[in-house]
Amino acid sequence: LPVFIKWDDAEYGLRAAAAGYPTVSMPGVAVWHVPWQDKNDALDWQAYHHLRNRLVAALLHSPYPRGGALVTESLQHHVQHLLSMQYSTARLRIMAIEDVLSGPGHLHRDLAIKPAELRRVRASFTDARAERDVEKFPAAHRPKPPKRGKEPTSPSNPLDLVVKAALGAFRQIRPVDPGAVDRPQAVVASQDAHWWALSHLDGAIVSAADGSTASWYQRDPEVFRRLMAEGSAAHARLLREWPRLRDGYRAAAGGFTSPRQWRAAFQAEPQPAPRQPTAPDR
Repeated sequence: LPVFIKWDDAEYGLRAAAAGYPTVSMPGVAVWHVPWQDKNDALDWQAYHHLRNRLVAALLHSPYPRGGALVTESLQHHVQHLLSMQYSTARLRIMAIEDVLSGPGHLHRDLAIKPAELRRVRASFTDARAERDVEKFPAAHRPKPPKRGKEPTSPSNPLDLVVKAALGAFRQIRPVDPGAVDRPQAVVASQDAHWWALSHLDGAIVSAADGSTASWYQRDPEVFRRLMAEGSAAHARLLREWPRLRDGYRAAAGGFTSPRQWRAAFQAEPQPAPRQPTAPDR
């Protein structure tokens, strides 16, 4: 697929299996990968590719009428990102759905321009601005920390999950504590940055998964409302139009994976301008 990153290998494997190629295990052969706990590329610019490419793979291969639980799970993740003040991630995931809705033509069309667009969009959100030195952020201060034994905890059952999500969502539309505008309320390690914990804060310094950088997450009720509305509408439309999209992507699959289409895509790539001769030094 013309995606290069995320789900391209899985989709290729599904297509190969459908064409009759078997899978072979190779005992003793291994590959070293960065451990998943040391990275979270579902939060940065790759969030777009995680969702866009997963949706494309599902449209091409899912046996379920509307992708099974995929759209519902995606909406749940969207809400969790908003409760966590990860607004840049939520915006990129909306862009992923919008591009899928536009049809299969965007896959080749946007190859050259999408990376720059993703960087530009992310740069407009504070949660996407990372610093290597945490001392560059104001010192954290929370005027009223939770009482002992009242700290946020992981949802213990489905009902508890719904209650915590509802309370977190209600808090998102309340005014931000004036003191949190200039100073974060907490410093949170990546492994502790769960939505049920971050949804109780108006701002927090959150470290990256590998600990190399940190970002200042800042709650913004207006951004929350806007992205919640846009995300809900995008998911509803995706679920509604799934049959049409499935048929369109499957009909176009042979074309956008063909050598001819790839050749046209590479020929359309902008070429660097020729270097101008310079005058010799005098």
